[in-house]
Amino acid sequence: MINLLLILAFMLSAVRCLGQDSRGSVQSKIDAYVNPFVEAGQFSGILLAAQNGKIVYEKAFGPANAEFSIPNRVNTRIGIASITKPMTSVILIRLLEEKRLTLHDKVNKYIPDFPNGNRITVEMLSDHRSGIPHRVMSPEWEAVAHTSADMVEKIKLAKLEFEPGTQELYSSAGYSLLARILEIASGKPYAQLLQEYVFTPCGMTESLDFNSEAIMVRRAQEYLLDATGIIQAPLKDYSFLVGAGSVYSTARDVYKFGESVVNGALGESVRANFVRNGIMRSNGSTNGHRATLKINAEKRYGYVLISNLASGAIDLIIKNMEAILEGNAAESPAVAHPTITPVSEMILADYVGQYQRTEGGSGFAVTIKNNLISAGDIKLYPIGPDCFFEYKYFGEVCFLRDATGTVRSMNWIGTGFKLEWRRQ
Repeated sequence: MINLLLILAFMLSAVRCLGQDSRGSVQSKIDAYVNPFVEAGQFSGILLAAQNGKIVYEKAFGPANAEFSIPNRVNTRIGIASITKPMTSVILIRLLEEKRLTLHDKVNKYIPDFPNGNRITVEMLSDHRSGIPHRVMSPEWEAVAHTSADMVEKIKLAKLEFEPGTQELYSSAGYSLLARILEIASGKPYAQLLQEYVFTPCGMTESLDFNSEAIMVRRAQEYLLDATGIIQAPLKDYSFLVGAGSVYSTARDVYKFGESVVNGALGESVRANFVRNGIMRSNGSTNGHRATLKINAEKRYGYVLISNLASGAIDLIIKNMEAILEGNAAESPAVAHPTITPVSEMILADYVGQYQRTEGGSGFAVTIKNNLISAGDIKLYPIGPDCFFEYKYFGEVCFLRDATGTVRSMNWIGTGFKLEWRRQ
């Protein structure tokens, strides 16, 4: 009997050690992959990973404020961009359950003078089928504080991209309009709705909706990456993304949100709406911050990345962190070191113009400034004939010419995507 007890004790100890070794292996593998990007100044933010429903990795990297050499910490608040949208959807589902509104309600029920409000439904706004453009303001206006009612007035001025309900086009402006409708239907401001229907039920004590007048403790400054290193991101007042990209949070709070969805803590309707093919996922990118959330419904793995430095390293880290959590081998860290070859402004003029994605969606303008071209707000650095490198997605952008030598299209290849754009 004593021998049997000793054998069982030994086996239990071995299992515990195996679990610790496995956890340590995951930690060391993630560290080994991420650290080269951190050392190169190409990643800043917080990573959190879980296995079997337990957090096994949580670390902060890079500066929260580069000017004052303040590092990111695991409780640093960073904008989570479009992960705000599923939170808005949770509020919608709750108000639907409370019969405060219906999916078939028309916009003009809540905003009588809204253009085409008799043709756009709440459901269309939620499903990105309203025809409202993704963005409706110039960059200068995105730096100004707006109320949700202000945003409605801006959205009223936008021309529809298509007949409501006939196509699908990702629209942050559509979600801002939805947030205002939720306010009117409930009689409560959006920030209060977030607190009541999302933050409190999920135990998210570090999350809040953006308010440019309020002091946000532990808020990270946002940065971009270019050929010289990190630079300041343009000044934005994220109230222009109310309901669409206005929430600031921590990695752990974002994980709590995902867990609450997967566990059914926010209701079965929410779970059914967001868990697809056994996965709950959401991501977003705005200005200088990016965020990604993914949880396997069987709890085999889950992770959160929030970053205050928009960089293509993020896509590589996400891809390989997931591989590590699934027990697969990670790739070698592909730190970007492109060779920049200056090009005259005369040649750059060949690329200037308006470009439209061949698969549909919003286009952008290629412009020249300070002897560099930009595709929208993304700077392109020349690396060879007609080809450029961009740091936001570590993408290679090549312009294609016709038989006459005129630029007609552009191919954009990044981590996990290849897009084609036609010159208008």
